[in-house]
Amino acid sequence: MMKRIGFILSITLTALTVAARVPQTDLGIRQQDDATMQWYLDAKFGMFIHWGLYAVPGKGEWYMENAAVPPDAYRKLAFDQGDGVYFDAKDFDPAAWAQLAKDAGMKYLCLTARHHDGFALFDSQYTNAFTSVQTLHRDLYAEYVRAVRAAGLHVGLYYSPLNWRYPGYYDVTGTNCAKNKWGYTTAAWHQANATAMKNEVYEQVRTLFKNYGPFDYVFWDGGWIAQQGTDRDGAFFWEPGRYRAAANAWPVAAAYGDTDESGQPLGLMGIARKYSPQVICNNRAGWMGDVIPAEGDADIKGPVRNDYWEKCLNLNQVTWGYNPQQRLMSEEKLTRYLVDAVVRNGNILLNVGPDRHGNIPATHAARLRQLGAWLSVVGESIYGTRGGPWNPKDGEYGFTSRPGEIFIHLLPGYAGTKFATPSLAQKVKGCVDVFTKKPVAWTQAADGSVRLSGLDRSSHPADTVIGILTESR
Repeated sequence: MMKRIGFILSITLTALTVAARVPQTDLGIRQQDDATMQWYLDAKFGMFIHWGLYAVPGKGEWYMENAAVPPDAYRKLAFDQGDGVYFDAKDFDPAAWAQLAKDAGMKYLCLTARHHDGFALFDSQYTNAFTSVQTLHRDLYAEYVRAVRAAGLHVGLYYSPLNWRYPGYYDVTGTNCAKNKWGYTTAAWHQANATAMKNEVYEQVRTLFKNYGPFDYVFWDGGWIAQQGTDRDGAFFWEPGRYRAAANAWPVAAAYGDTDESGQPLGLMGIARKYSPQVICNNRAGWMGDVIPAEGDADIKGPVRNDYWEKCLNLNQVTWGYNPQQRLMSEEKLTRYLVDAVVRNGNILLNVGPDRHGNIPATHAARLRQLGAWLSVVGESIYGTRGGPWNPKDGEYGFTSRPGEIFIHLLPGYAGTKFATPSLAQKVKGCVDVFTKKPVAWTQAADGSVRLSGLDRSSHPADTVIGILTESR
């Protein structure tokens, strides 16, 4: 993962559905329409999984670069060096992962098919590819896809075009090598090396979408060149839109690319949509994205948003990849993030990092099931709702709604056992504490506002959820 900052857009106070999004350069690929986005908007909660060779040292997914490990030395993590400590995936049970996601109340999963270290969990035929099929004779990604589909969950793909195994990544023109951990310096042959890296990306993206799809969701990650600038700045190189340019200085060989029905060469999103027409993608390959991710544990603030967005969080606040050192988010903190997202029309993508054997740590699983137990009780106030009809107050409360129902989410920052809503056009039929299922005392004033009293702030203090049932006046 790489740190990014999302942006916030406001929505009218009475809007209950997502409004038209801000137009941007589309690179020949339009954003998905609201109907296609429906499952994602209803799902609210997904599981992110960072798993690869970096699980062996247990120092995070950036271990190869952080420790300046040469590619040949890094390869050794995939093989037994006589001590039995390597990426063996012997306990990998994707059906158990999918069941854990369901227990946690998650509706989609997204596993790293390839991170920045270039190690692929799927069967790539590219000349320089480095895969689990070569090292373990197992197509781990095929196993994952089958299990997630069988569980009735939406299938997500993570893929990073960035690849530290290629010096050319830091010097795509061969004329100006960027600072790097391995001490690479400017060399003319780097442009050809960068072209080889790009060819691998195209072969692998085509392979994934053609042979493993259709995918419901894609998290691109690593479109920036030499880890500088923005993902959009790298679009000249990766060509992430619908088509590639015939005169691009880093050409993709016909054997590794793909075309549309007329023979025109497709870019990354062109390939994605050819084989997965309904797929929802983010913006981290340089295309504007259907979904805008906001990464990290900064508080979620501001009004209800009218773009499609998600908060990417790491359950273990040490590294995204497996790390024996653990600093897990509390159940209360996770609850707050989820509520703060959904009241603003966002989703939460929560990461776990399995160990080298394929085990999600028991402490992670227990924390997820705690959250899932709460969601099994109050899920009606989360799933299938939209933020509103009123803006939230940072750190105190927010609202979700669907036709005929409004849910008030009171966070620990809101003090007291009374609450009054803004004016409501609909007539109220009743109010209930969604967690305890007990009725709540209420009155509706002449201006339409709803006055609640005697609220139970102790049964589930992380989020007191009050449901208001309405009817048309």
